[in-house]
Amino acid sequence: MFCCAHREPGPSSIRRHHEMKVGFVIQTAVALFLLLSPAQSLPLPSINSTAQVLMFQEVWGRSFCRTIEKLVEVVQEYPSEVEHIYSPSCVPLVRCAGCCGDENLECHPTRTSNVTMQLLKIRPSEPDQQYVEMTFVEHQTCE
Repeated sequence: MFCCAHREPGPSSIRRHHEMKVGFVIQTAVALFLLLSPAQSLPLPSINSTAQVLMFQEVWGRSFCRTIEKLVEVVQEYPSEVEHIYSPSCVPLVRCAGCCGDENLECHPTRTSNVTMQLLKIRPSEPDQQYVEMTFVEHQTCE
């Protein structure tokens, strides 16, 4: 959806609530306008280029707060494991990403689950390497 959470929790004010409602109304109006208006593209002056321009409707639709698969470094999730090398060094995880209509809001998970993956753990100081199972958090829903 087009909903997001406040970056900094604080006391709710009537003005902020009103601004959020106005922001939602504007977002909804823009989305409806874009859905109902025909897409048009203008030719771009370029030399030997076959690149297409992504139209505003598509950019808008792909930028809102939602879950998406991202590559996350293992050491980012397990910072205490920096003395080991993991293969692969990053794993595909479903995470929240996207933009909110208000700069005071950010996209964050509302429901998560765990996923366990098998990785190769290498100890640089020893010739030993072994398969290990590591658990990572995935985001199921966002706002």
